[in-house]
Amino acid sequence: GSAASIKDRVHIDLFNFVEHILSPSLKTEVLTLDEVAKEILGEGKIKLDWSEMKEAWKQKKDIERIAEYCLRDAELTLALAEELLPQIFSLSRLTMSLPFDASRYYYSQLVEHFLMRKSAQDNRIIPNMPKYDEIESRRQLPAYTGAIVIEPKTGLHENILVFDFQSLYPTIIVTHNISPETLNCGHTECRLKNSVPNGKNYFCLQQKGFIPKHLEEIIYERRKVKEELKKSKNVLLKNYQYSLKIIANAMYGYLGYSGSRWFCRECAEACAAFGRYYITKVIEDAKTKGFEIIYADTDSCFIKAKDRKSAQTAIKWHDEINEKLPGIIELEYRDFYPVGLFVARKADEKGAKKRYALLAEDGNLEIRGFETVRRDWCDLAKKVQHEVLRIILVEKDLNKAIKYAKEEIEKVKSGKAKVNELIIRTQLTSSLTSYKQIGPHVKAAMKLKQAGMQITEGMIIEYIVVKGKGSISDRAEPVELYKGGYDPEYYINNQILPAALRVLQAFDVKEDLSLAKQDSLHSWFKK
Repeated sequence: GSAASIKDRVHIDLFNFVEHILSPSLKTEVLTLDEVAKEILGEGKIKLDWSEMKEAWKQKKDIERIAEYCLRDAELTLALAEELLPQIFSLSRLTMSLPFDASRYYYSQLVEHFLMRKSAQDNRIIPNMPKYDEIESRRQLPAYTGAIVIEPKTGLHENILVFDFQSLYPTIIVTHNISPETLNCGHTECRLKNSVPNGKNYFCLQQKGFIPKHLEEIIYERRKVKEELKKSKNVLLKNYQYSLKIIANAMYGYLGYSGSRWFCRECAEACAAFGRYYITKVIEDAKTKGFEIIYADTDSCFIKAKDRKSAQTAIKWHDEINEKLPGIIELEYRDFYPVGLFVARKADEKGAKKRYALLAEDGNLEIRGFETVRRDWCDLAKKVQHEVLRIILVEKDLNKAIKYAKEEIEKVKSGKAKVNELIIRTQLTSSLTSYKQIGPHVKAAMKLKQAGMQITEGMIIEYIVVKGKGSISDRAEPVELYKGGYDPEYYINNQILPAALRVLQAFDVKEDLSLAKQDSLHSWFKK
């Protein structure tokens, strides 16, 4: 992105910081000022269409509205800065980088600067930056096996316990002393006691590695800060804790990153292998204790207990597991959910591997992988899916959920849907001239450009699919130029129905929203 150099002033790029560092922890996938402000601050922009703004400017009327709109944008940016600057400054101190740079860095750059700082402290030579040819040869290396994923058991489940490994990869690096200079040290004892589960490599146990040494410091420091945060909600401590978490969790990825100074493919491969080993051991142990595994992914597993009493037994079982785990590797009990719905991904289906909705004891829904949290679906599709999930999990009424979905489809069919709920938002990932396939959002952006609007890479294009001749792309009307109407057939078949069926197909509901056989939800709990 662009950067400004101003004497005695530091240009902080909040958008880059949100996009590079903060976005994985945000619920929104749309990184507009409006959406990010709503999530972080709880308030958004003033609603003013581009067409209204253009007209007001042209007619020299309602100029105050434009001024208010712009002022609100500036106020939100300032409020976001007050929230995010302490995090940026905290990362800046931890990595010994200028705030100007820390606000623009990717995870790998933050980790690299942290390790360079520690190298200087330890009087170690910092490895050279890899040259282009070296980076390319690293990229050509065959992929290694990643994390383990056990596909979810489709359907409704009761008495669900979720267990997570606390910072799995960082604790593996520390426990097994994984570092480029400790790899295959030549000691027989180390080969026998600290071999990677695939048997190819091993790591030294006699001398502490550079990366494990400083990663261990981070882990213990973070645990100490988290304990202090339980006593007082100190904002500085909160930001410091978040900075430590970022550096610790990014270390595994950095070891396998082709542009890394401390690149060590064997180290990254070992982390993944140990990760698979420990999650597999936990799953096997749980099965021997009579617990059912509903789903497992990377560092977490979802266990089904027969009833509340055996749920308590499962919590005690996790204490036994921790006694067996080596070093600082620790399995954490996350939460208990009275009921949850899991949907396995079809073989030919793209998208999230996780797809589940859990009902917490306080009545909150925790949703992962469904369209309710994705941006390329209109608000109505998200709303219908969320409500279908809520009716099934809270009210336990499958027929009511089907009836609700049918009613919403009928509204769309009869032209009674709210137009603002039909807007589809998609980001332009390239310049308009780079696109070979002209999707609906690209076509809508082209129409905006023809109307005189400046279009740039990264913009979120909002459009509505209207009736008419031609392809869906031809009928994608940007919100700014929208004159009315919509294509009910498109919205039913491509948005509302698929979103509802993602959930309902778990109960053998067919594409016409009819049940294959009349089952009550109670019978699904027994399956």
